[in-house]
Amino acid sequence: MTLGLVFLAAGILKALDPAEFAHQVQEYGILGARLSAQVAPALIVLELVLAVALLVGVRPRLAGLGAIALLAGFILIEAYGMSIGKTGSCGCFGAYVQRTPGQVIAEDILFAGLAVLALWGLAGWPGMSLQRGAAVLLGTGALSLALVLASPSLPIDPYVTRLAVGRSVGDLALLDKAPQLSEGRHLVALIDVTDPRAVDTATVLNGIVSRPGAPPVLALTPGTEEEKAAFLWTAAPAFETENVDRAVLKRLYRRLPRFFLVESGRVAAIFDGAPPAAEDLLSSEPS
Repeated sequence: MTLGLVFLAAGILKALDPAEFAHQVQEYGILGARLSAQVAPALIVLELVLAVALLVGVRPRLAGLGAIALLAGFILIEAYGMSIGKTGSCGCFGAYVQRTPGQVIAEDILFAGLAVLALWGLAGWPGMSLQRGAAVLLGTGALSLALVLASPSLPIDPYVTRLAVGRSVGDLALLDKAPQLSEGRHLVALIDVTDPRAVDTATVLNGIVSRPGAPPVLALTPGTEEEKAAFLWTAAPAFETENVDRAVLKRLYRRLPRFFLVESGRVAAIFDGAPPAAEDLLSSEPS
């Protein structure tokens, strides 16, 4: 049951942001972007189905063998990642739980050991009947797929990201890249500079910057220096743009763009999807 709970937690946490899990799969360089986008959701569904099989006893020994095989695959992939110098999180527990590759391998070896013990303990237990088990697993697969498909549009960002009203920019690990946020008022824009819509976002932000009394704008992006340079050339932003390590910035969003107002080093308001109107920012100026 313990192993089933582990797989259930891992699958649900991945399902909160399947696009980011696909990006993490792609980072290993084994699969291309298109195939990673197809494999990642399938892995999430497989993990959730396996979790339920372990929890309710659908072919328990076969489920245990499946768990060992999946964990062995994860260990081999993570070891390969370490061999090519990958140091980022594997995404095994979603985008918002950060662990080193070494920690992941140690955990998976421990879980595989639990699966071996479970196989020994389950000897002679037939588990749930095949008919009922098949119905349970089909239902789990359908629900898991629905969760993965619906997840990007679910309004759960305030509950799964670290960005929250009242949180200090120090807590958000942004002071190294943006020490100016510790004082005064600033509008921070989290943007993907490779998104074609980023140019339109820059135009709106340029309009905010041009308004007297509006707070300065700072754009933060997980993009590379080359991607940032291309954005500066095409969008001509009238505001500062900084690259932030993806592992740090990812904790603040599920979807981009996302915007938040900082006052005296703390988050005062959050705006999802589109920048706030310049008038709203002006009206919040202290008199």
